[in-house]
This record gives sequence, C-alpha cells and structure tokens, in this order.
Amino acid sequence: MQPDGYPPFPEPVAVLSLRECTVYRTVDEDDQPMLVLSDGVVTLSLECGLQGASNEVADAAERLAQGVHEFAVSMRDDLAHHTGAREDMGLDS
Repeated sequence: MQPDGYPPFPEPVAVLSLRECTVYRTVDEDDQPMLVLSDGVVTLSLECGLQGASNEVADAAERLAQGVHEFAVSMRDDLAHHTGAREDMGLDS
C-alpha cells in the first residue's frame, strides 16, 4: 500500500526476514557512513549517495527509523489483540 501523497513505488525485488535480520553500521570505500541489513540470505546497504552525508540524509534516516518504529508498534498491537482474542475463546489456557 502506497502512503498518501507519494508516487507509486516499484515492486520489491528482495525480502528480508525480520526474524533473522541483523543491522550494523559501517563505512563504504569513500569512508562515508552506511547501514547494512542482512538476514543471512539477502543483504541490503543503505548509503548516503554520491553527495555524501548531509542533513537531508540524516532526515531520511530519521524517517526510516520512524517508519520502522511505527511498524513495530503496530505489530505489537496486532499481537496483543490476537492474543486477547485467543484468550477470550479459551484457546490460550
């Protein structure tokens, strides 16, 4: 689902399993900061781009972090609702 006000995005070309995902910071060959995510099968690097680190890149990283945080909160809420529904039906005794 596309966020309102954003152009359509291309379809995903890879999937990272969050269950196995590892995240670490490093630097590229130009000594620019990058963030690497890997689930042991797929590895993705988030980089600053040709112009290097900037406030714009920091803002983008904060948007990414906020989106990941909102995803985690939503997942916890869904799990709590699901667990509560199972308890109400007597399935988790």
